[in-house]
Amino acid sequence: MRGFGNVPLIFVIIVLSMALGFSMFTRGHEWGDDWASYVMQAQSILDGKTDEFVERNAFTIFESSVQIGPVAYPWGYPLALTPALLLKGVHALTLKLPGLFFFAGFLVCLYLLIEPRLTPTESLLIVSLFAFNPTFVGFLDYILSDIPFLFSVFLALFLISGTGVERGAWRQILSGSAIFFAFFIRTTGVILLAGFLLHQALLFLREKNNRRTIALNSMIVIAAFTALWLISSLLLPNGQGSYFQQLMGLTLEKFLNNIRDYFYLFTQFFGATPAPAWKYVYYALVVLFLLGAWARREADRVLLLFFVLYFVVMLVWPEWQGIRFIFPLLPLFFYFALQGANALLVRLSERYKPTARGMIYLFGFALVGLFLFHSGTQAYTNLKDGRRINGPFDPFSYDLYNFIRAETPPDSVIVFFKPRALRLFTDRDSFMALECDRLPLGDYVALHKNWEYSQILPGDVQNCNLPLKNVYENRRFILYEVEKQN
Repeated sequence: MRGFGNVPLIFVIIVLSMALGFSMFTRGHEWGDDWASYVMQAQSILDGKTDEFVERNAFTIFESSVQIGPVAYPWGYPLALTPALLLKGVHALTLKLPGLFFFAGFLVCLYLLIEPRLTPTESLLIVSLFAFNPTFVGFLDYILSDIPFLFSVFLALFLISGTGVERGAWRQILSGSAIFFAFFIRTTGVILLAGFLLHQALLFLREKNNRRTIALNSMIVIAAFTALWLISSLLLPNGQGSYFQQLMGLTLEKFLNNIRDYFYLFTQFFGATPAPAWKYVYYALVVLFLLGAWARREADRVLLLFFVLYFVVMLVWPEWQGIRFIFPLLPLFFYFALQGANALLVRLSERYKPTARGMIYLFGFALVGLFLFHSGTQAYTNLKDGRRINGPFDPFSYDLYNFIRAETPPDSVIVFFKPRALRLFTDRDSFMALECDRLPLGDYVALHKNWEYSQILPGDVQNCNLPLKNVYENRRFILYEVEKQN
């Protein structure tokens, strides 16, 4: 490593980043219930009931008014959650710890990937931008697969970026295993395999004297990936096929909107609602990114292929998921932007290079300082508030769960706006309904008094003209029993 002297600094940056991330943990979670599905999958692994999970979750997914997710997510992240579940059960703080360690792993892999390609100072700059970015550090409060997937992507990119005409089976086996690991966490990890094979195909066409080695390396990577996929398929049920049904929702209008929205989504790296000035900074970074991509089109082809393929997949995915879907692209975007700046510096006379480079470093580390200040402020506020309890973990939610567990039959079906979260806490089958005529399919209807989406509003439910009996109510929820007509 050229930047061996950076290792102590990288260690300090990662430890500080982990401290900030842990300080941002709350004792609750937002109401989006993807996380609940991951936790239930993890519990089904521990209980040896993975097939039962798929069967029950299929009911939730396909009986709901809209498809709220796949029948089963890839099993990699649920598997990573099992130690936390064994330790303290469904405990918000504990379940967030795996994401924290995955984030540290991502920072290590990012450094290993860029260290041979940049100066030591530039490598520190890129890693620091992500170690202290409020969006990334704040996202550690979510029990979701985005951060583990980010780690797996950069682990794979680090390994496959050194796989070309080099000999040595172990490197190829590790590359294929890393690609599978990414796929095992999120289905879009297969893009890594597509990008790698396209990269190898281009090498095969150009490197006529090394075709045998290139073909052999490619086959070893494919074999390692396929072997692990077959093993996982034999041990765990598959539910990701339901993703393809969600693709049916793509329209030309959504595709065109995605082009615009994902282009501007990169500005949220500077904040959820960045000031207008950041838009112009972003425009400049886009120009530098294009220059850097062109300058490094040969040396970093596999990185560029992954970037392009992943971005295209995001454009055709009909469901908008916000900045978390482009987490794997943001480090590459800033890496190539910095390479673009370096390409411009090469054209300057030696007299102006130190000043220009100093200005780049000044801007970059000022941005790091700004990120560190905002992340530190958020962490301090969270600790000052006692790691507030929110969403499905608050006392009003638990009162509802306790009533349902104690007062409803185990085979009851409950209509709820976040059905997977309800099933996690009550072990009752549930689905989401937006239409009055779907309510009788359940035995009970639970409504959130202050939520406007994914449910019939409490003030409108009486307009359904159904025999609903109020059996429980607190400040936040109303639970109706659907009285069945004989």
